Amino acid sequence: MTGLNKTFTFRQSFAVIAVSMFMAQSAYALQDLSDSVLSETTGEGLALLPENFKMVFQGANDLSTGSSYNRALAGTDAVNAEQYDTGFIRIIPVGENYAKYAGISNADLGARRTKADIFIYGLALSQSDNNLNKRFSNTGFTWGSEANPWLFRAGTATGIQQFQAANASADVSYLTLEAPLATVTASESDNNIKLGFWLDAFSRTLNSSNKINPITGAPVSANAANDTDLTKDQRIRLQFTANGLSLNGSQVKLFQTQASSVAQQNQTLGIASILRINTNDDPSALVYANTDINKNTLNAKGIRIGTAAINDGTATTPALDQSFAPIFDANEGLYLYSPNINLVLGNMYQPFILGSEGNNIILEITRIPNVPEIYKKIYSYYADTDGNNTAVVAGDYKGATCNVAACGTTLTAGSINYQGNNATHSSISIGSVSFGSDKLLKANTATDSTGVVFRGVGAAAPVNLGSVAIDGVLIQHLKFKTTGL
Repeated sequence: MTGLNKTFTFRQSFAVIAVSMFMAQSAYALQDLSDSVLSETTGEGLALLPENFKMVFQGANDLSTGSSYNRALAGTDAVNAEQYDTGFIRIIPVGENYAKYAGISNADLGARRTKADIFIYGLALSQSDNNLNKRFSNTGFTWGSEANPWLFRAGTATGIQQFQAANASADVSYLTLEAPLATVTASESDNNIKLGFWLDAFSRTLNSSNKINPITGAPVSANAANDTDLTKDQRIRLQFTANGLSLNGSQVKLFQTQASSVAQQNQTLGIASILRINTNDDPSALVYANTDINKNTLNAKGIRIGTAAINDGTATTPALDQSFAPIFDANEGLYLYSPNINLVLGNMYQPFILGSEGNNIILEITRIPNVPEIYKKIYSYYADTDGNNTAVVAGDYKGATCNVAACGTTLTAGSINYQGNNATHSSISIGSVSFGSDKLLKANTATDSTGVVFRGVGAAAPVNLGSVAIDGVLIQHLKFKTTGL
């Protein structure tokens, strides 16, 4: 609660400072501050409030009249307006340790397709609408409020113990990026973001070039426009669109871990994060019907991944020659209606670490140690099972589940109740899902429940697989390590 009070003091102070700056008379001009004045200045962080915000990755001519900012062209011009949105992010293939392939012929190397080349283009953020076939609505959105903005700040967690019983509890300083807090009383303005992009991913041979054009970022080869290593038969292409997104309540903390007997965990970069991707505060009434009106309602809060391009463009990827982006079928794809994904990846007692072993990278959610002072901060008490064990005391276990309805202990600031940010368990739900007074999720079992739907090209009959609820997931230990680098 101390951290909450400090945070809201900062939020309110920032709002007061912003208002006072706009109200100040013009006679008080801005002046340089001396070093002595600056040395006495302290601060907790930076507040951000995107207002009427929209963004789209376009091609070289950002002000082109054919861009997706000129929506009048869509449907009336010979070229779809969105096809101009070809600005991209490229994940460049580096490959593995080639030394172990010494003596292998180039022909053999050319047969080994172990490189991946990924292009993410047309990335767009805008206000949500009910169209999952368009990546960009061309309408801005506001994310947060003056009293509840985005925050990038420093803080200190008290009484933290990690890894082993020999470690004494200590204060841990951290940097954190916090999205606006999620309110207990749901608001439609929370789920107001549309996200979209296209993706081309290629499988490439070991002996292919990873050189790039420094201006465009495109691959460089002897014949880049017809690069035989970037071919359609070695490509997956998709369109991703999401409506009704909210990241409210998400946060990422960075800190130095405490001493550990495991070298990769010892005083390295630790992460404590809650990633909340929610689209519908109450999806309990969702029903399935393959009608246009019903599809528009479902599409207003959902994710679609489509792969059927009806106009494939003139190149294997627009990044090669800045040609037009593809146009996808208006119906085909995997539809996830009203997904609510709340993931707890590490916490201050069980860090998510970024470490190394030689040239290889380690990503690990560390093991929960058999130390009561630590695991009681993470585990939850369940009355239906733990209640049978007289040695288990409910109040000793501080863990909780984060889902769309709650995320740990409720926080109150002023007259507003906010969902907490101290949960240790995760949840995933898709579609028609209810929750009771205990805030636990339950997938609806009625025949018209919906959530996961496959739609084919054109008028092909859709397949409705119903709803999904996974609640109370605790990651005991998870480790990823690269090899061969």
